[in-house]
Amino acid sequence: ELKLHSFGTRYDVLVNGITVHGERSSREQTTIKLPVNHWIKSGGNILDLIVYPKKKGDSINEQSKIKAELYVRNAGEKEEYRIGGFVFNGVGHLDKTSYDGYRLNPETFEYSDDGIIKVSDVTETKDTEFEGVYEFSQTFDIPNNLPLWQFFESDDVAKIKYEDESRRDEFWELSSQMVQDLLFPIQEAILSGDLDSVMPLFEERNRETDQAFYKEPGTTEKELRYTFSEDVKDLNMKPLTEKQIGYTSEKNEKLAGLYRGNRSSALMGVYKDSPGTLGFPIMFRMQDGKWIISR
Repeated sequence: ELKLHSFGTRYDVLVNGITVHGERSSREQTTIKLPVNHWIKSGGNILDLIVYPKKKGDSINEQSKIKAELYVRNAGEKEEYRIGGFVFNGVGHLDKTSYDGYRLNPETFEYSDDGIIKVSDVTETKDTEFEGVYEFSQTFDIPNNLPLWQFFESDDVAKIKYEDESRRDEFWELSSQMVQDLLFPIQEAILSGDLDSVMPLFEERNRETDQAFYKEPGTTEKELRYTFSEDVKDLNMKPLTEKQIGYTSEKNEKLAGLYRGNRSSALMGVYKDSPGTLGFPIMFRMQDGKWIISR
């Protein structure tokens, strides 16, 4: 699990190149705990913290603080153990005790010279994405029996940003392809009640979500099927057009997700009898040149 406590600055936390939490307001205070089983793989894993100033060239807020730490617990036990992470202070930046590499026993998680969990020294890089940014990285070599999530073996996805005017046509071409090939068929199947053709697309996502949140196998699939079969009846689905839907790729270029212009869910409906909305975040991976739902 990733434990986060932060205030006073903007940042991203990534596990194996995937942004698992991002804070875009320097005025927010956040305290959360996120399961990350589904992002961890056997062997080398990388935890990154990227801290942004309020604007390019500014200094980091001296009063800001971020604790982003990885905790584990043995199966069937409640006690949890810190295995690493970052304590960032706006004034002194990273807590110096975070920099040390070490080894841990995989049962008691105590320091051990021959422990098989290896935690690397922290690396620090400045002014990466733009002036004033701090990036910290730590590698964890964790032997485990978690299944390898398919996105680790998926095709690379080119990172094309809408803001890059020289590649804007390429951005919309890829977005249009995903809308036509994926979103339209999925939405039509859901609206027509043909859930048996849709649910297999979410099989991996559902299985890994059950594992990540320690749910009984099949729980997430049942919840999703109920949403598709019951909640959708009360919705007027918002139109799908290529100019409304954009996409993003993760830093490891393995996943792309579709979103609307305000970063809300690509598939979204408005409740018929109320102003509320219901959205379905969908992520994709690319394998053998074909897009496949990933979570």
